Amino acid sequence: MGKVRILPPALASKIAAGEVVERPASVVKELVENSRDAGASRIRIELYDGGKLSVRVSDDGEGMSPEDVQLAIRHHATSKISTEEDLERILTLGFRGEALPSIASVSRMGIITRANGHPAVRLEVEGGRVLDMREVGAPRGTVVEVRDLFFNLPARRKFLKSTVTEFGHCLEAVVRLALPRPEVSFVVHHQGKERMVLPPSSEEERILKAFGEELQDHLLRVGEERGELELSGWITSPGYFRGNARGIYLYVNGRYVRDRMLLQLLGELYADLIPRGAYPLAVLKLKLPPEQVDVNVHPTKIEVRFRAPEEVYQFVKDALRGVLGKKGFRPAMPQAGVSPSWLFKVESPLRVVGQAGSWIVAEEGGDLLIFDQHALHERILYEELKASEVPTQRLILPQVVELSQQEVQDLMEARDALRIMGFDYEPFGPRSLLVKAIPSSLRPHEIKEFLQELSGEFPRNPSGRVEEALKLLACRGAVKAGESLSEQEMTELLRRWEALSRPQNCPHGRPLLLRLSQQELLRRFKRQV
Repeated sequence: MGKVRILPPALASKIAAGEVVERPASVVKELVENSRDAGASRIRIELYDGGKLSVRVSDDGEGMSPEDVQLAIRHHATSKISTEEDLERILTLGFRGEALPSIASVSRMGIITRANGHPAVRLEVEGGRVLDMREVGAPRGTVVEVRDLFFNLPARRKFLKSTVTEFGHCLEAVVRLALPRPEVSFVVHHQGKERMVLPPSSEEERILKAFGEELQDHLLRVGEERGELELSGWITSPGYFRGNARGIYLYVNGRYVRDRMLLQLLGELYADLIPRGAYPLAVLKLKLPPEQVDVNVHPTKIEVRFRAPEEVYQFVKDALRGVLGKKGFRPAMPQAGVSPSWLFKVESPLRVVGQAGSWIVAEEGGDLLIFDQHALHERILYEELKASEVPTQRLILPQVVELSQQEVQDLMEARDALRIMGFDYEPFGPRSLLVKAIPSSLRPHEIKEFLQELSGEFPRNPSGRVEEALKLLACRGAVKAGESLSEQEMTELLRRWEALSRPQNCPHGRPLLLRLSQQELLRRFKRQV
């Protein structure tokens, strides 16, 4: 008997589901994409246990007829395409007819839906098998509830992360889908509590709502057309940057994509404007004829292939360089070895003049430089910590730190990442940690407050724990506002700042200095001839 055999349909479905459904965030993505394709103006996402227990997505879209909802859970059943030619001009987010059946095969799913002119129905599915279908009362639209994800694949369920981590991924999935559609309302609940509300708004307001009002003064609008190519959206000025590329959102014909060339392009443009290893925040929407891009490359549809990639990348590069140039920033040029100093003219050595409260006053080439001493020292410490191994001090007597159950859970999940920061701790009951070692710059009486503050950053940035710890260590180790400094101490700070190629912002993105040119001083004192 031969060794090759055809897999049973149930097993084949589970394998196929593994390509589309990786975690609860995959469910959120697929269901919200369906809501968007259905023309919904309001989308509500309700999660329990980070989506591991349940994901419920409700919308006011066009809904489905009883016949359509039965077909929707069958593989390769779709309303989005019907011919081979349709693959050349895909404009919807979904098109394969794989998402719902894949999710249904590895969960317990309930669907309530009603389309105009049809009765509302409720369909119950378990592991891909229809259990029940009946008429119910419901408004137009669709509600899909996915419970007990991977209940029939215990090996897959075992690899799901903590509630905090999975919720963070779900939230990120919603943000990705909400940014290009500011006219659509998105509401996210977790454990019965409202966690994110994005009301209908302008593009700019949506970005501020998603990432914080501090971006207000740093957003630069992008709008450029060349033939059939169109680029729109927003990028940040060099006054704001992030320590990773997770703030870069690229969309091709409305679809969120990851494109290494576009990421590299952004990195090159900002190379001389922000610190090495930092990235701007960007929300960029590229439109081109659908036949010029292949979205059927990856099971999750997160990668695309352009028919004329060189033309596309050159267009994007020219458009972004133009935006930065119009605002007076000179982006890096492609020639190797060119490092234009767009911020400073080094005409004479930087010289300390004195200290005024929280400010270090310096002079260079007739220009006046006013530094925020805390932000200046904070950035110096942050860069120095990043570039070297963090010194560790072992505690002679390990310290028991009382925390909340959630804080203990967050910190235990981050233990391996924080070990390279000099931390060594272990659980000591459900609400405490036994701390054995800490970074040398941290004092023992600061341990509890530091860990509480650090764990509070994790839900907003679950994958940047080391970076958050570095920022917090730098902040705590920096000189305080108003702290008196000698001329020698101020000179040393400025020397270390210059050695870092003169960064302009603290690790949190706030400016660390104000420069007043000679011309500006003359103008302000009305002595300009």
